[in-house]
Amino acid sequence: MIETARLILRRFEPRDFEALARFYNDDQVMRHMLPGRGLPRAEAQARAKSNIHNFNDHWDRRGHGVWAVQDRVSGRLLGQCGLRWVPEAEQTELLYLLGKTAWGRGLASEAGRAALQFGFERCNLTQLIALTAPENRGSKRVLAKLGFSYTGEGPIWERIVSWHNLPREAWNRMQTESVSSDITA
Repeated sequence: MIETARLILRRFEPRDFEALARFYNDDQVMRHMLPGRGLPRAEAQARAKSNIHNFNDHWDRRGHGVWAVQDRVSGRLLGQCGLRWVPEAEQTELLYLLGKTAWGRGLASEAGRAALQFGFERCNLTQLIALTAPENRGSKRVLAKLGFSYTGEGPIWERIVSWHNLPREAWNRMQTESVSSDITA
């Protein structure tokens, strides 16, 4: 479990499936995800149950994974964020999906930063990727804030996505610069 200023990142529990399914059922939340719209309710529930199992299995096998993102004050589930091995890319991906109530508040960046720190500092990963729909400008802004570089568009999962890359050296440099600016401010 990780706590940030406004969030708790924790492993998913079976009881989270209903809240997670609501995100997967929402057309706006899912517009940049496959299939480009919210899933029908029964399919969203099945996907949520399956993902919770897969997220926790990934944690057990790899020592990192996708967290439930929870509001520290209300305890409400806001979405998901974390690290996932992508066999088709042979790399680890930073991913996040937040419900509409979390949009525009910097929470994706806050959760993403915590996941990156965990990945680079605790798991000793050397590089992370992030994949977005080419038209997802909001996600591209979050990735730029987190230090990812856009590397182009290419195919994966039978679609074209924007690829972003963040080597550990770049992350370390950003952390050093952040500390330096905090000291001089």
